Amino acid sequence: MLPSSLRLTILDFGLFQVHENGRIIGIPGYLIETPTGEKILVDTGFPRWYEEDRAKAVADDDLDSFGRILELTREQSPAPQLERVGLAPSDITHLVLTHGDIDHVGRIDEFLHARIYIGAAELQMERPRYFLPVQRMEWPENADYVPIEADREIFPGVRLLLTPGHTPGHLSLMLRLQHTGTIVLTGDAINRTQEIEEDRYSGAWDEALVRTSAKRLLDLARDEDALLIYGHDPAQWKTLRKSPAYYD
Repeated sequence: MLPSSLRLTILDFGLFQVHENGRIIGIPGYLIETPTGEKILVDTGFPRWYEEDRAKAVADDDLDSFGRILELTREQSPAPQLERVGLAPSDITHLVLTHGDIDHVGRIDEFLHARIYIGAAELQMERPRYFLPVQRMEWPENADYVPIEADREIFPGVRLLLTPGHTPGHLSLMLRLQHTGTIVLTGDAINRTQEIEEDRYSGAWDEALVRTSAKRLLDLARDEDALLIYGHDPAQWKTLRKSPAYYD
């Protein structure tokens, strides 16, 4: 059954602790369902090899130099998360990749049947940024990419926002929901509220550019009276509705 209005479901792709200050962050994905039947997945979580042999994957990627995975079960991968709302990966019609980091692009290969929206500058990189200095992944060649060079409404009420800085072609999203109102998914353009307070943006490719993008998102949220959902805010993650609950 189609939703009667735009619907946003937050998917739980695991839990991670950052060594920098011990913060514990959720790894989110998002499902957007339109009244006309499109099923849009935003980001795909960690790569499959973390589920298959976590110790080897962590060692190969030197992930321990940054933090440690606290939770990453099979149930926290895309297929089981989609099953919670009665969908399968094959039902996804469109994939939005906010950027090429390890916890966002890990399962692209499960959605190569979908049209993939990605920042043009991101796709122009030889590989996904993945987890620097390790770059284990390639951009799949047999994919239907739509490179985004400017803000673009892809469906009524679903707008992609070009917000470079964290990475060269980072994308955020703005959604207009019937009951909840406007939601802005910042992605890693703003990881958490502390980045704004401290004026310090973790892991940014270009700090000046990410500040510009963050200010733009904050101004947009103010003007639109929007709910900001940050990329990895520890306190906010605990309060968000997660699959199978949704925002509409």
